[in-house]
Amino acid sequence: MGFSRHATTPTKEAVDHFTQGVTSFKNAGFAAARGTKEAAAPRVNVVLTKVGLRKPPAPKWPWVLGAIGAGLALGGVAAYVWYRQRTESIGEALLADELLDDSELDNNRNRALTEELVDSVTR
Repeated sequence: MGFSRHATTPTKEAVDHFTQGVTSFKNAGFAAARGTKEAAAPRVNVVLTKVGLRKPPAPKWPWVLGAIGAGLALGGVAAYVWYRQRTESIGEALLADELLDDSELDNNRNRALTEELVDSVTR
């Protein structure tokens, strides 16, 4: 009976073919319109910008530089805080060692002095 599965009469079959043809023609028109829009959009945007109907796009590089600068600043602060904490702990350890060494020296001096005094008194 024809090419269409659902057609029962030649009239129905003709209407189905016509509908498919119109749908295909409509889809081809949409595809052509999309292609034209994609091809013409950059040129139209340039013209609209020159005429003053559209603002030029904002440059993105200041944001990139700002983000890099902020990252460097935060990294520098973090490194400085780490350095300060590290040197403070090392300084405290050295100071504690020095105080312990001084107290041992004082104890040794006091012992030597005490022994010397005891020896001088016992003679």
